[in-house]
Amino acid sequence: MSLYERKVRAFLDEIAEASPAPGAGAVSAVVAAMAAGLIASAARRSPDWVEARGISAQAQALRSRVERLAEANEEAYLEVLALIDGAAADGGRDAAIGKALDTAAELPLAIAECSYDIALLGAEGASHAARGGAEDAAAAAVLAEAAARAAAGLVAANLVSIPGDERTLHAQRLADAATGAAKRAVAASAAR
Repeated sequence: MSLYERKVRAFLDEIAEASPAPGAGAVSAVVAAMAAGLIASAARRSPDWVEARGISAQAQALRSRVERLAEANEEAYLEVLALIDGAAADGGRDAAIGKALDTAAELPLAIAECSYDIALLGAEGASHAARGGAEDAAAAAVLAEAAARAAAGLVAANLVSIPGDERTLHAQRLADAATGAAKRAVAASAAR
């Protein structure tokens, strides 16, 4: 069953189980998708906001993208775990594991990029959405910040054997920028 075809309670139960998936990558992507949904909703509830339709469309596009990334991340994570288990059994496969980890780093990096973009939209929504929507947009920015930070940590973990890899640095910059956007969103919402 697809990640998004699961019931919320069942999904939460799966997260809490002893199995490795869904793990932090898929969960952070789901959080980012939820944040994007909040922003789309906030924009739709803001008839006086001129850019609301565009913001809603961007949020929906990001939501769709990060949903696909959640699925792909879960699959890549399970593949890495299977390779590591297999390598322990036969004592080899370093190149295959390295390639799988490299791929596994690209997916949380893409999640961090989307999460940063969602945090920016949240800051915009917190400044311009109608009352109630602005607060939702600020909350969405904070959720997106958390998703970006979690994803950046996964990039670093997957590339731990490649110190100074640009992707690790890029993911950290995205998380830091998402923090700035979330702070702006919360301040804008509080000022309304």
